[in-house]
Amino acid sequence: MGYASVNHNRNRCLKCGYENAVSRLTECPKCGSLEIDRLQRITGYLVGTTDRWNSAKLAELNDRVVHE
Repeated sequence: MGYASVNHNRNRCLKCGYENAVSRLTECPKCGSLEIDRLQRITGYLVGTTDRWNSAKLAELNDRVVHE
């Protein structure tokens, strides 16, 4: 059985609730907050913040190619 998935970024500002799908969003365009929750797929799981990711998962994230 094959496995395929399409990964969509989902960013949400933790201050004002603004949401979008821009890749690598670092600052909320609505309120300027830097507190952004990023929903991403890593090793098959959808996760929010990367605060608790180990170095291997962070390396995978940094090595990704974004197709826009």
